[in-house]
Amino acid sequence: MIFSAGLVIIVAALLLPMNEDLRAVRLERDRTLHLEQAQQLRIDRYREFLNQLASPDQQTVELLAMTQLGMIPSDRAAIITPGELDDTLLIEAIEPAPEPFNRTLRPQTRLERLISGPTSSRVVILGGLLAVLYGLLPATKPS
Repeated sequence: MIFSAGLVIIVAALLLPMNEDLRAVRLERDRTLHLEQAQQLRIDRYREFLNQLASPDQQTVELLAMTQLGMIPSDRAAIITPGELDDTLLIEAIEPAPEPFNRTLRPQTRLERLISGPTSSRVVILGGLLAVLYGLLPATKPS
């Protein structure tokens, strides 16, 4: 019984740091997937705009002609007038900011806190080894 308890402690002390690395990799994967979704939404918006240019309606043609000729209607205001130095910032000014990445934090268990420290993990492994050694000792015979 003591042998198996010591073995479980040793295995836990060796596997939990790997589990923390796995959690960090999964978090990085989720962050990357979130960024990829934001980029895909951006590409879809560009594709939709290009499709509108390929088969334009009257309003789209008028808006493009007005912006290219610098003729802005009185009920609208130009974000950036064509030809200005900040003309390259037009796309960034129009696009909405991507949604921030929300990571979920899971609280550490007591065993994870014991094993995550450099000295406490050695003490836990040593205790597990002592329990395994004690479990391997032969039973005493009653006299």
